[in-house]
Amino acid sequence: MHAVSAPRFLIDWSVPDGSRIDETAKRFNLDLCFEACGVRVFVSPGYAIRINGNRGVFLGTLFERNGPPEPLVELDEDQQNVVAAKGAPAVLTSYWGAYCALLREGTGFALMRDPSGGLPAYYTSTPGSCVIGSDPEIIAETGYWTPAVSWDDLAAHMYARGLPKSVTPLRGLSELLPGTACCICDSSMRIEAIWSPWDHAQPETASDISGSSEILRRTIQNVVSSWSSRYPSILIGVSGGLDSSIIAASISARRARVTGVTLVTNDPDGDERLFTRLLSEGIGIEILDVRYDPADIDLGISCVRHLARPIGRSHALAYDRAMHRIARERGVDAFFSGNGGDNVFYYTQSANPIADRLLADGPGIGVLHTWRDVCRLTGCTPIEAAGATIGSVRSRGRGYQWSSDSRFLDAGLVVDLAKNRVSHPWLADDRARLPGKAAHIAALLRIQSGLEGYDRRLPPMINPLMSQPVLETCLAVPTWKWVEGGRDRALARSAFSHILPQGILERRTKGGPDGFANQIIAMHRIEILDRLTSGYLARRKIIDCDEIASALSDDKPTMGTDQARLLSLVDTEAWVAHWSHWQSSSSVSNGDVGIHFRSHST
Repeated sequence: MHAVSAPRFLIDWSVPDGSRIDETAKRFNLDLCFEACGVRVFVSPGYAIRINGNRGVFLGTLFERNGPPEPLVELDEDQQNVVAAKGAPAVLTSYWGAYCALLREGTGFALMRDPSGGLPAYYTSTPGSCVIGSDPEIIAETGYWTPAVSWDDLAAHMYARGLPKSVTPLRGLSELLPGTACCICDSSMRIEAIWSPWDHAQPETASDISGSSEILRRTIQNVVSSWSSRYPSILIGVSGGLDSSIIAASISARRARVTGVTLVTNDPDGDERLFTRLLSEGIGIEILDVRYDPADIDLGISCVRHLARPIGRSHALAYDRAMHRIARERGVDAFFSGNGGDNVFYYTQSANPIADRLLADGPGIGVLHTWRDVCRLTGCTPIEAAGATIGSVRSRGRGYQWSSDSRFLDAGLVVDLAKNRVSHPWLADDRARLPGKAAHIAALLRIQSGLEGYDRRLPPMINPLMSQPVLETCLAVPTWKWVEGGRDRALARSAFSHILPQGILERRTKGGPDGFANQIIAMHRIEILDRLTSGYLARRKIIDCDEIASALSDDKPTMGTDQARLLSLVDTEAWVAHWSHWQSSSSVSNGDVGIHFRSHST
């Protein structure tokens, strides 16, 4: 297996038996990079930048906002002094990357996580001590925390459709969410928000799209160039859609060897080779096409068993294993993806952009233009668009209403879960006055849990479109600019109009592995029914076995959205089994570690 792996770290504060931490750090090849005031920090070699005088340390990958497109290896004395004196605000305005920063705060230390969430951070604590790590496994290996499923939190997670929360479905393990910081030398582990998307979401009223598209293109190219400078060999999942094509076209061939991969299903909707060939010819990179293989499916293995939350679907295991094999054969240093493109570029089929422009600019020719754009984009009539706009305007001031998902959950459980509103500080912000911008920010939350999805023994997964500079640039764009001309993600299309092939720029359809997912259900219908109706979720009365049996008794070739939900439940069942019988990494084979990609980034 290729030697490159994603960075890991381990932090302990006043843990009674430090030898267990030492042993774990040694087992995972972590270096001691910082020690002060009872706090010790261990990290993978090459992923630490110290602030002299025991004032702190950066973990992960750090870039300078206005510096060259390459990772920092150190901060000069002036930079260190500014960070030490001003803390998180100075870090957020001067740097970006995938990092956590431990900074002195009074007599203790605070750990901040960057807004992109590129480097995960989890913690467990007791009064007077804590352990923080890059992933659940490394914390469990210390023996300081023993994995166990929290059934109430698992049910809430399944109901809330992946809304990010600090609490995880693993009892006693919490996540430090992106854009937050915690005081680790405090028995309460006080959490503070240090970054909010609303600070960057003040829409302009200018109608000129050219200036905004140029800024967006330069920002994305700089971010991708910065990331690709670190990795000599890159494997990128492509679909011939807009988002992954933008990333592939922005990687400099002078800096890295790039290979694209597209997974192909037997049905036409999942065969996107027409578009990937356009991309390959247009930008000059090799793109492999690989068929989804049903033999790669094992319903007893969760494709996200290494994560603190079950966010996978069983059919994704075939995608993961295919990518893993290619990475191993090609000696890949990093996986790149277009994950988050629909989210940052505000892909929408709603009337929210009309409502936003009406509320921001008032009645006028601009609103009529956006009205026309939405009708062209969605195919709705002007009357339908007007009715939807009225509904959006009326919803302003109430914050974004996150939709829950009760399908196949026990009816009594749903009644209990519905008593507590599903929410998040970003959704309830007083500045959430424009319904479209609130939906844009909700979309950023929706992708967060899917960005961590790789086992940290594999090469790192890089999601450039979720980097802080891209996030902030896109948040500043009014929602109506994303639908200008009746095109979804219009500003991104305009930004790369002279770089991407015309066939990709004009593409309006989205492919996907739904046909393969339906094939898996058809092949394993009896096993799926058995696993779900006699498994952990059924015994804990989280799922409705009768409803599941009824859905699986129907022999129709496609199941619509129920297909995704059922495969999510199957993967959740396997995730529960994994953590209920967790074993030390020393007993796990590295030859088939879990790795999760979004199957198609369009």
